[in-house]
Amino acid sequence: MLESELKTQLSQFKLDPVILSYADANHYLAGGVDIKGNYHLLTNKHGETQTFNSLREAEVALASLGVTAAIFEMQSAYDEMVASDTASTVRTKLHLVH
Repeated sequence: MLESELKTQLSQFKLDPVILSYADANHYLAGGVDIKGNYHLLTNKHGETQTFNSLREAEVALASLGVTAAIFEMQSAYDEMVASDTASTVRTKLHLVH
């Protein structure tokens, strides 16, 4: 989703802002999540998902769209690999300051 589209969706409260992190990945993803749990990530004009080298870069990208708080979601496959019953996703709310 292009920045302009995401900004509109966020301002109309159709999406909640989100930053995603995956275990063993060296980048972050930013965008929005809808009520059904579908992610709508920032893309460039060629339709390629934008990646951010740090959590701070992802925060700044969302803040530039007027976002003041976002869900930070970290997913890990480690619990699944050792057959743990615990959830392998951590969610917390981040307050964005820029």
